[in-house]
Amino acid sequence: MADYIFDDWKKVLDDFQKSVEKDLEEIHKQKAAIQQMKTDIFKEVEGIKYYRDPQRIIISAPEIIIGNVDQSGDLLGGVGRVIIKGQNVALDGVGDSGSIVSRAPSIRQVAVNPGTDGTENVVCDSSEVVSQACTITIQSNDATDAFSLAPTSTVRGGIRIHADTDMQIETSVSSEKRKEIIESSVKDLGKKISDLKTIMANQKKNVEGWFGTMKSLLDKEDELNKEDAMLGRVNMLDLSEVHERLQTSLPALYRSTVEYIHTISMLAEANRQKKALETEKGSIKTGDDFKKKTTGASLGIVAERINVATADGDGNMHTNPEAGIIVRTPGFGISMIDDEGKLTEGSAFSVTTESISMSTLSPENEGKEQKATGCVSVYSKDISFESVDYEAKEGVLYPKQLTADGKVSITAKTVEVSTAGPTGLEKDDDGKLTKGEFKAEGDVIVKSKNITMESLDYEVADGKLKPKTLTKDGCVSIRAEKTSVLAADTEGKATGSISLNAKAVSVKSMDVDKEKLTDDKLAAGSTMTLVSEKMYVGSKSKDIKSKKLQAVSEEVGLFADKTFEAQQGDGKAVVQLSGGNASVGGSKTQVYGDTTINAKTDIKGDLKAPKATIDNVEAKSSFKSSNISDGIAVPGAGGGGSLSAKLKSEDAPKE
Repeated sequence: MADYIFDDWKKVLDDFQKSVEKDLEEIHKQKAAIQQMKTDIFKEVEGIKYYRDPQRIIISAPEIIIGNVDQSGDLLGGVGRVIIKGQNVALDGVGDSGSIVSRAPSIRQVAVNPGTDGTENVVCDSSEVVSQACTITIQSNDATDAFSLAPTSTVRGGIRIHADTDMQIETSVSSEKRKEIIESSVKDLGKKISDLKTIMANQKKNVEGWFGTMKSLLDKEDELNKEDAMLGRVNMLDLSEVHERLQTSLPALYRSTVEYIHTISMLAEANRQKKALETEKGSIKTGDDFKKKTTGASLGIVAERINVATADGDGNMHTNPEAGIIVRTPGFGISMIDDEGKLTEGSAFSVTTESISMSTLSPENEGKEQKATGCVSVYSKDISFESVDYEAKEGVLYPKQLTADGKVSITAKTVEVSTAGPTGLEKDDDGKLTKGEFKAEGDVIVKSKNITMESLDYEVADGKLKPKTLTKDGCVSIRAEKTSVLAADTEGKATGSISLNAKAVSVKSMDVDKEKLTDDKLAAGSTMTLVSEKMYVGSKSKDIKSKKLQAVSEEVGLFADKTFEAQQGDGKAVVQLSGGNASVGGSKTQVYGDTTINAKTDIKGDLKAPKATIDNVEAKSSFKSSNISDGIAVPGAGGGGSLSAKLKSEDAPKE
């Protein structure tokens, strides 16, 4: 064995060591040279069996066992390593009953290129794992020592996946977590590289030591061979000893060299992975650049029928708080549209449950404050909200009765019910309406025994909500061209009552300001009619009466078919129109201004006047004057009688 061989081998090893931080192509180039060097060393080593045929080798037997086994096929010493390498590796279990069984505590498939020496994990564009069968079963059981359940197969053409505790199907791209994992991996690789460099340095010294030993033995062999033949025969024992030491040293040289080469290969792979991960880390998008842009990840589930259940392996439905189906997404859509883009005929969406909750509350300040946001929209031809019990008759459900304590509640700052139909609407790029109109049409019908509209603030007292006060600036408004409030039965007969009660009650026929809706002016041609069999204005009862009643108008007409009467107090002063007669009564009656009486006038009582112009004076009993006296003075007639009130005040009927 020539000295130059060791120098060549040392150069090959040095070149390989220098390539550990270069690209994969250069590493593969150096590995080819290393492969040739290992072959050359292997040829010189005795005790290692190597069989090679440049064409084909066939091992044939009814049963073949490969491994570190004895004659019975049992593993020797409980250890053994079998590696099968090839560009194409095929395992064929032939025949209808053929099978391939793999058993091990850990079975892993990784679709990477391991390289010629098996130390690489290079991801290729062709990396894939493909399994094809009429039936595929994947089963995970939480077992100890032995599996109690055999994998349950499914029907032909089916796939069954089972897990006792946890199953995750995920198609997603991560950013921050991926970055953290890469940073952790790069850190671990950095430590691994440092350790490998230390190991490599020690192994290099060991290899160089064996190279030195081999070189000194070869030098001694050459020195013995140069002596004369006589001495050569004498030194045969020395030569034999040198040859023996060479043969025993070669395996050690081979092992140390192979270990050294393996460490260099692992170092090269660690450097390659570290560089690849750092490059990947630099390409990861973070922040809004990642969150607000699509990653392209998707999961498709397509089937004619899809069943989802929160049940155990025995089929029992679980209702514990942990059981359930949770969907977390910014958009959730259920579509029942056929291939032509039309609603599927007879399609239906049904939810049957004890309670349904839909929330648009923002949980950002959970435990402190949660603000309602977003909207809930329902679009349909016919929308019903019912709290009704049903009964079945011949397999058909019919409404039976209102549910006890049933209630439909709507609570909002603004509640709008509209039958206005949109026409010719157009929007701008920001989604704002720019054109069109809403024309009111249709009807709003409320059927109920009691209807209450309130604008009240509530407080909690004794565990219940109780009215606290009227809401500040609370308002109930009804606006329509015609507004009708009826308390009439189906025959048209008025019944019941209508009550308006407030600190200030106004009934007006006025135009209003179009923006502020405040009073503007009397509506042209407006009228107001108050008609009832009995009317009570200014008084609800003898004890409850208005302090002031004022009627002001350009024209006032008061008409009564029988009796019209105005009283002050308990009949102290009365104005009465009854039976065609007009009467005024009281302790004093005063008339101011020019007064004309066009009819016979009877004055029962004294008449005083500072001046009287009388065309004709006739005194039936007497006529007295301080200046004139004619006839006989006779006492005058008695004073006039008092006017009694015909109408009595009565209480308004109770509501």
